Amino acid sequence: MPEVGFWSKIKHQKVGYYCDLFANSMKRKWDYRAYIDLFASAGKCRVRNTNEVILGSPLLAMSVGAPFDKYVFCEEDSVSMDALKRRTQLYFDDKRCAFISGNTNENAQRVIDTLPTFDFNFKGLSLCFVDPYGAGDLKFSTLKEIADKIYVDFLVLIPSFMDINRNERNYTKRDNRVLDEFLGTSSWRDAWNGKSKRNQRFGDFIANEFGLQMKKIDFLYEGSDDMELVKNETDKNQRLYHLAFFSKHPLALKFWRDTVRNTSRQYRFF
Repeated sequence: MPEVGFWSKIKHQKVGYYCDLFANSMKRKWDYRAYIDLFASAGKCRVRNTNEVILGSPLLAMSVGAPFDKYVFCEEDSVSMDALKRRTQLYFDDKRCAFISGNTNENAQRVIDTLPTFDFNFKGLSLCFVDPYGAGDLKFSTLKEIADKIYVDFLVLIPSFMDINRNERNYTKRDNRVLDEFLGTSSWRDAWNGKSKRNQRFGDFIANEFGLQMKKIDFLYEGSDDMELVKNETDKNQRLYHLAFFSKHPLALKFWRDTVRNTSRQYRFF
């Protein structure tokens, strides 16, 4: 069981809530619903410095009241993948789960291949959870390739402060292409070098740039106010990451806003 910070409980709470809302609301509107997890990990994790074990996103998604028709789990670490396979066997027949090993940025087509072919008479909707450890783990082109081939909503963790803001000096070097690939463009560099950067933290800036890039591929984005900024209340409200939701349909965006409103914004630890 990988160790995680206690703030992961906030993320998992919102993922679980939205998955349940999504699965139940869409079961009569779509012929087929799929859940895709691009960084699935081991299925369970332990909160650092405690004995508390919490469910990871795969098991949360499998615990919804109206289960998805298919679960697709991607994971590069072989030990975590083996643990996830064993744990999913406790909940579902393997035929409902697909396991894809390796770097998720190299496996977008393999994700698509696990799903049936959709058309006007057989409509499918997927929810894709994207939870990279750092900006270097995700390429924007991976999301675009998936979005080009299936109708999908994305719930994305943007490591805006726990990685991006902290490593501003490295990421802004001309020969460092991590954020170019994370955003699918290098245009952010000129924007950041403009006068406006003085009024904005680097992590907030990149989170908004990510939203603007999603808007360019036809996902709804009305500004970073719809992103959930998670903070560490035990350490001077230190900013950690943004949770961002992207869909092409306003109803799904409404579901996300309901999720943000109806779940705790933060956890307090004493």
